[in-house]
Amino acid sequence: MATNSAIVTALATSIQRKSAYRGNVQTIPVEVTVPASASAEALTLSEVLPPNTELIGISLECSALSTNGKFSIGYTGDADAILNDVTATSAANGIYPGAGTAGLGAPVAVGGKAIIGTVTGTDAGTLNGYILVVTDE
Repeated sequence: MATNSAIVTALATSIQRKSAYRGNVQTIPVEVTVPASASAEALTLSEVLPPNTELIGISLECSALSTNGKFSIGYTGDADAILNDVTATSAANGIYPGAGTAGLGAPVAVGGKAIIGTVTGTDAGTLNGYILVVTDE
């Protein structure tokens, strides 16, 4: 007897939204220049996303932002829901899914929300990479 993934079992019993199975993966590029003395800089990384959008991956790299610099990524209403206080004291990466991240790799519902974040305790620097979302579009 074979054990099925939850989505394979669901497909056998009902029709699924496109974003739930074989949806369209889209890339949101991230290129942020953090100003000097950004003690708490708000980041807007996407526009408001379409209904049923799910975030499935993040790969960000930052330059050394300072001796106590950190960054967080989330969505409208919870700016650190996905990556929380990633240390950016030297060149660092923010990866989702990854060990210690919210949901341990489960897709994050971001439909009707913007992807946002914060950078704290920093000097000038950069945050570059991409965010992957899956949509019905």
